[in-house]
Amino acid sequence: MTSVLVTGAAGFLGRWFVRHHLAQGDFVLGVDDLSNPHSAWPDELDGLRRYQMDAASWFRQGINATPEDEIGLSKWDLVYHFAAPVGGREKIEGDPLFNANSLALDSLFFRWAVKRAGIAIYPSSSAVYGTVFQEDTPRLLTEDFFHPDGPAWHVPDEMYGLTKLVGEFLAWKSARYGLNTLCIRPFSGYGEGQSLEYPIPSILARAKAKENPLVIWGTGEQRRDFIHVSDVVGATIARLNEGVRGYQSLNIASGKPTSFLEVARLAADIVGYRPEVQRDTTKPSGVSTRYGSVALMSRYYTPKVSLRDGLTRVLEGL
Repeated sequence: MTSVLVTGAAGFLGRWFVRHHLAQGDFVLGVDDLSNPHSAWPDELDGLRRYQMDAASWFRQGINATPEDEIGLSKWDLVYHFAAPVGGREKIEGDPLFNANSLALDSLFFRWAVKRAGIAIYPSSSAVYGTVFQEDTPRLLTEDFFHPDGPAWHVPDEMYGLTKLVGEFLAWKSARYGLNTLCIRPFSGYGEGQSLEYPIPSILARAKAKENPLVIWGTGEQRRDFIHVSDVVGATIARLNEGVRGYQSLNIASGKPTSFLEVARLAADIVGYRPEVQRDTTKPSGVSTRYGSVALMSRYYTPKVSLRDGLTRVLEGL
């Protein structure tokens, strides 16, 4: 039986990974302080041991603890570090210091993990990639566009991207202490249970209500690489099954850029109406185009959920 610790276990990603490991019959412990109003423990709680406390406190008490102080385990086989301040594009651009606390939390995590984790899974982001590659002449983003030991780092996407870049740097430095870390870089992940702060569920909720006009943020021409959360789980697990040594990174993406105008029209088509799609240019658009190479991921995993099927699933859950 694999021992699995999930911080931020009541958040969007945390719930999906908790469900996966419970279904596998693993020993799973979730840590979450439920401070995020969108957090909730997963419905499937059979076998889940949970602590309602903030992750920083968990890490602090464990850094110098004896093995017996952490439910008798000297090391966890897998540790997912999903605890972090979260928010959509408006939060990222409008309140950049909101994400700054992640720097202290990630530092505590890696100090704890070098003693306690067999393999650490750090949720990085496609936002670590330089925005210079995502504007006028966008480029297919491969993992080597950012590596902590690179001679020069390009400016990432806002403070959020910077915190993820620093997190990967900590993962790379922690390898010298013997820690094995997989840094997953999901592109625009979406799925059932995601907060309306994020664009996909927000657009779909308006489409389900058959709003006309159907409003989307920004120009609508901005393109993203949408990947269903079940494929984020699937790709991560497939990569873990191959073993992780030291610091490693992995794009999780579809490899296909899709505009928000296309998403809105597809959502309306699924619902069965033809609204005017209206752009709210007072809202942030972010970078012009962000899409990822799947060359490395395809060695281990092929996404199972098409965009249309994924949007249909989210609509059914709203």
